[in-house]
Amino acid sequence: MWILLISIAIALILALTISGFSVRKTDHTQEIQAPPADCCGAHEVCDKESLIAHTHGDVIYFNDEELDVFKGKLPDQYSQQETKQFREVLTTMHPHEVSDWLRSLMARGIKLPLDVREEALSIIRKQRA
Repeated sequence: MWILLISIAIALILALTISGFSVRKTDHTQEIQAPPADCCGAHEVCDKESLIAHTHGDVIYFNDEELDVFKGKLPDQYSQQETKQFREVLTTMHPHEVSDWLRSLMARGIKLPLDVREEALSIIRKQRA
């Protein structure tokens, strides 16, 4: 009789131990999320997210007030001449100013032409490397 009670107690302890481990295991699992489609994956924190996170505050102009006319325009709608205006501003600034310029454009509601945006992000990546 004692052997039966001890066997049941051991089985019960084993069952509780196993179920406790499986519950704790599922508590620590995290859902893995895919990175955004426009993230290059080259950095621990996406350049785009770090730029967007700091768009609050005063707008800083980089001698680019003429770009305000492009507020609300989509990146794929720029003509070659308009793209040239953005590129001229980008190429005349110091590389360490580019991220501040992008934040300023975001705060002003101005989206860069696609190829100029890639050039600007490339400059930022080189600065952070």
